Amino acid sequence: MSLDGELLSTLVGLMEEDSETMVPARLSLLVYLYFARHATFPVLQKKLGFTSGNLSSHLRKLEELGLIQISKSFVKLRPTTFAVLTKEGAERLRSQMVRMRELVSMVVDKETKSEE
Repeated sequence: MSLDGELLSTLVGLMEEDSETMVPARLSLLVYLYFARHATFPVLQKKLGFTSGNLSSHLRKLEELGLIQISKSFVKLRPTTFAVLTKEGAERLRSQMVRMRELVSMVVDKETKSEE
């Protein structure tokens, strides 16, 4: 199956529309937090396989964008970093998922038509 102009245009539009969050690492963080609602730094690091530095930089960027909120507190006398998805973050991710679903539907429809 070739990638026709309409599909390519839709894909490029999706990527350009929200280039800060369409980075795979940030998107995976947002998706994880969308379903978990919140997580500690070590949990995110383990579940998503990020290095400490990589996770820190992506969390910082998502916080600057207002998509997550970072807080630090002590748990059992140990400093712990928490990440929580904001309402804006959930809405933005939900919107992206709807657009991605539309793109996948376009691909499946095109693939089905080409098989007929």
